[in-house]
Amino acid sequence: MLLAACWSTKGLSHALIECGRKESWHLITAEYCVAEVEKNASKYPDGLSRWRRAILPRLEIVGSIYVIDRPIVFETTKDRPVLLSAIGANADYLITSDKADFSHVLGTVVYGVNIRTPKTFLLEMGLVE
Repeated sequence: MLLAACWSTKGLSHALIECGRKESWHLITAEYCVAEVEKNASKYPDGLSRWRRAILPRLEIVGSIYVIDRPIVFETTKDRPVLLSAIGANADYLITSDKADFSHVLGTVVYGVNIRTPKTFLLEMGLVE
């Protein structure tokens, strides 16, 4: 979701970041996610500058978690820290644009964390139709 917000100012991921400011949401991300964005945002025109100028300042960075003391089945190794860090941070939601790797948990609640796409989250919040 963060990468998608870097790539385009017209998509729902970017709209979610903007709504976060307007709605006074507490937006967090893990150090792991920051590193992934830093590595990949520059592949797109203005991606890295948009990330550093418009998105990163609106986020609280939390430590990454790689292991939890509860059973969890999540095959995609590269995305496990994303989910585990959201659980460890007691996040209400994990918003992801990665439908492929998160397909088996999208629309569910994993240890108290609601897993949604930007669209389903914004629909639930009544901010898009």
